Order: sequence, then structure tokens, then C-alpha cells
Amino acid sequence: MYHKVFHILLAALLLPCLCEVQGLRLAEQKCQEYRQMIASFTSKVSGRSNDYDTPANGIPAKEGEFPHQVRVGQWFYEDEDTEYVFRCSGALISDRYVLVSGHCFWTMGDKMVSLGRHDYTRNTSLPELLIERDELILHPGTDELVKASYNDIALLSLAEPVTFTSHIYPACLWTEDTLPETQKFTVTGFTTGKLVNDTQDTRLVKVQMSRVANEKCTRAYADGDYYPQGVTDSLLCMASPVEWKASCRGDGGGLLQSLDNDSVDVYRLIGLEAKGHDCDEPHQTYAYTYSKVQKYLEWIESVVWSA
Repeated sequence: MYHKVFHILLAALLLPCLCEVQGLRLAEQKCQEYRQMIASFTSKVSGRSNDYDTPANGIPAKEGEFPHQVRVGQWFYEDEDTEYVFRCSGALISDRYVLVSGHCFWTMGDKMVSLGRHDYTRNTSLPELLIERDELILHPGTDELVKASYNDIALLSLAEPVTFTSHIYPACLWTEDTLPETQKFTVTGFTTGKLVNDTQDTRLVKVQMSRVANEKCTRAYADGDYYPQGVTDSLLCMASPVEWKASCRGDGGGLLQSLDNDSVDVYRLIGLEAKGHDCDEPHQTYAYTYSKVQKYLEWIESVVWSA
């Protein structure tokens, strides 16, 4: 009898904890799984931080600094005046899916995605993983034929699962409704590099960003066609303290992220670069827009973790 009562009391004490875990949305459950898995790895990079000085045009990322960063494709552009290779970034969010900006569909000229490599200008000590892409799934609200930049988000499925390592693993997704106004954020993207063997080698750089009110962003874009309904709450507005090169001359789909509060090795993916910035406009003088990942969680969860 004593043992039966004891087990009943123990179950009553544990039930709130179990309910709390079970009550987490899928993205948070997966984040907990990722943190536990990543904690078992021997970290290749130390000293990750949200707080650093940003020189003009950003800081080259250290090898393995952003394990979720993916180069998802490239497309060669040429006209009478210029030529360059346009590439897109993506974020690994599971073993089979990469989250990308919707306008990255323009860069799907090749069939392979590259993981685990930040610098394509030289040989690196960490092995690169090349995986064939499968299907690009645009958000149902995306209209790639118009200039407006609403719902500019997509999922790229991979032909085979990624085996996670200490320098290749997913980012968690930001799931809270709001962002701290004083928090510092990091944007990553690939730069245009030197022309080598008929392709422009590139490397990943990071730039520190701070929040800008959406109302201010709406005024900044008032004369353009990208946001006819204004910069809505499905978007975030960011600005850099320094000038950096327009990403459209090397990379699109830049990632907006911040280190997770509970781990120095895990990033939270907050936003994906949206259309709306002209190539000749320095980012310093212009508020820059990102699709807010939190607003698309239900769609992401239904595709990525539906099983």
C-alpha cells in the first residue's frame, strides 16, 4: 500500500513537468533535442559572441563558426555591363530541410548544396559536405512573379539526410512573439570574391545588426514597389553600424540570427533576407528587411516535422 501511494504522489509531482515539455511547440521540442545532441560534440570553435566590433564590409567567419550555414546554389549573371555569380545562403534546420529566402529560387542552377564550409577562396581544415537538393517548397503566399517582398520564404528539401557533426548541425528557430529591443544580432552572408577558374570564389562574413522600427522602414521604402502595404509585422527591420557591400553582388538570402540563451554553440534563426535592397545602395544608409521566421512557424513545422 505504501509503495502504491508513493508512486501516485511521485506521478503527481512529475506530471506538470511532463506537461510542460509536451506542451512545447514542435520547433522548441526540436531545439531541445539539438542542444542535447550538440552538447555531446567536441566543439571546433570557441568564443562565439553576439557582441563584437564590426569593421566595414564585415568580419570573415571562423571555420565552423556557423554550423547551420548552407550555400544552397549559384547562378551566373551576365549582361553588357557586368557579370557575377549570384549565390544564396540557407539555414539547416533539420537533417532533411534548409530554410531559405523565397527569391533564392533564381539560384537553383546547380543541384548540389554545400555544408560545413565558410571559405571557398582556399582549402579549409574542416571537411565540406555536398548533398544533392531535392525540392524547393515556396511558402503558399509567395508570388515570385511580382516585385513585392511579402512571404519571401521557402524550404529546400535534401535528397538524403545530413549526418550531424561538430561543425555541421542545425539552428534552432526563434519562437517568441517579440525580440528584445536592446539585443544585438548577427547577419551572415557570402561575399563576392576573386574570379578563379571562371567562378567567383567567396567566403562567409558576419555583420552586427540592431533593430529599426518597422514604421521607419516603411517610410524608407515608401517610394519603392517592394512594400506597397508597408513593412508589416511579418518582417523585421535591421541596420548596420558600418557600411557593407550589397549582398546582391555575391550572395542573397542572408541569415539573421542570435546565439541561444542556453547554449554558446547554438544559434537561433530569427530572419531571412527579404527582397527590397538595391545593389548600389550601401546598407548603412538604408534599413534592411528580413522575413520574420516566427510568423511562419506553423507552416515550417507542418512541412519539416509533419511525420
